[in-house]
Amino acid sequence: MHEVKRASVHHWGTSVGMAMVSILAGMGLAVAAPSPASSSVWDQLTAHPASISVFVQNPTVGQREVLKARGLPPSADVNLLWETITGHWRVNGPTFIGAQYHEGIAVLANLKADHQGDLTTDFAIPQGFGGEHLLGLQLASGKMAAVSSVTIIPSVSLASSSVGQGGFFRFTMHGIGYQPYFAQFPVLYDNRITGNVTAVNTDGTAHFSIRAEGVGSNEIVVSNGTMGAPYLNEQQSPFPYMPNFSFPVTVLPGTPADVSSPLPTLSAPQGRYLTASVGSGVVGSAYTLIGHGLKPNHHYRLTWWTTKGSHVSGNGYSAVAVPMGTVVTNKTGAFRLPETVPSDLGGPAHQITLSNQGKVISAISFQIFPKVIAVSPNPAPEGSLVTVTLLGGGWTDYDNIYAVDYDNGFVGFGCAFNSQGNLQIQFRTTGNPGIHFIDLYPSIWKGKQTLPNSYLLPQLTYNADHPGDWLPAFHLVLKVIAPTA
Repeated sequence: MHEVKRASVHHWGTSVGMAMVSILAGMGLAVAAPSPASSSVWDQLTAHPASISVFVQNPTVGQREVLKARGLPPSADVNLLWETITGHWRVNGPTFIGAQYHEGIAVLANLKADHQGDLTTDFAIPQGFGGEHLLGLQLASGKMAAVSSVTIIPSVSLASSSVGQGGFFRFTMHGIGYQPYFAQFPVLYDNRITGNVTAVNTDGTAHFSIRAEGVGSNEIVVSNGTMGAPYLNEQQSPFPYMPNFSFPVTVLPGTPADVSSPLPTLSAPQGRYLTASVGSGVVGSAYTLIGHGLKPNHHYRLTWWTTKGSHVSGNGYSAVAVPMGTVVTNKTGAFRLPETVPSDLGGPAHQITLSNQGKVISAISFQIFPKVIAVSPNPAPEGSLVTVTLLGGGWTDYDNIYAVDYDNGFVGFGCAFNSQGNLQIQFRTTGNPGIHFIDLYPSIWKGKQTLPNSYLLPQLTYNADHPGDWLPAFHLVLKVIAPTA
């Protein structure tokens, strides 16, 4: 499901929109066009609309566009309207639904036609999503004097083309679209798929980084990939104006080290009688439970709530209570209890409850973030089996897996639910003896969205555009040595 709620059929009535519908229908995929709504601003045309022409048919964000209108009412004051798009990932509990978008309207300029009803102006393509956008000229009466559209194509920039081994090539991409065909861009490193770039939560702009792997010359390609993989004959598609981007890069000698995303510290949760010193942690980290306002010298029970089950066994999943023991308040009705984050699932926050005689009287939330605890063996002989152990893996559609790159090439994924957050990823070492890289990225396991296919591949824009709960990425260094005799 890839949904855009629109108030008008004008968008889907244009050539790009109709081509999109035809392509998806030809793939056997149902596409629901928006319902017409007579209240839409874009539908309120005058009896004799003017004509609009634009100079740049497929501009990029920030590029100057020239607009010419003919046949306006002489000396009429008009507003230049632009269709805006906002987006967000939609989830329903543990289920990933997909990207959802809503349209709006912005006034780019207040203009005036000349005495013959002609108008020429230029404006910068606004920051935001790429793809097709309506634009038009609105009279003071509220009627639209003219309506047309512009289709924005993406642009990509690279901060530096020379980076030390183990560092990161840092990219910025503008104009990522909201229609399925324009909304996702796989990245290739020396013809190996590294991961996906999206910008649903970030208004069509993406910032992403690619590990500097392989000393010497390399090539990074950003390509369109609606179906989940790069589309290699874009020039023969119904949208031949969509660009692919190629960046020659140089990896310099360096001294790489393990890098992981810095974890946020969530605010201390506040319950009626129960609080915690922090609201999050990783498996094995310390925190303190604090009771207050309770009966003096009284026994209470603490319970940790988790989720157990499986997505694939057919047995489903359910909330499970894990006793934490009994605590006794002091003479002022308070207690302080040092605790350690258990080896359990990450993802949605767990609940900690305080009970009196079997009745829950207070509850707080506590979130576990993933952490990598071991890469073994390291060094590893060429061809040997390596295990990466991660604790605190999640269980929902959108945090159930980590996708794995080896030397910037996608090799597979691991799932954490069946093992209660303990994720042991295994693969064989390849390549010549020396430094190699393992990168673990958040991904999406499955969901309701059909296109674009955003599943299983590493999400390179995880930091700002992952659905549901935020997750870290892990960038690890592996030393491969000569095989043992």
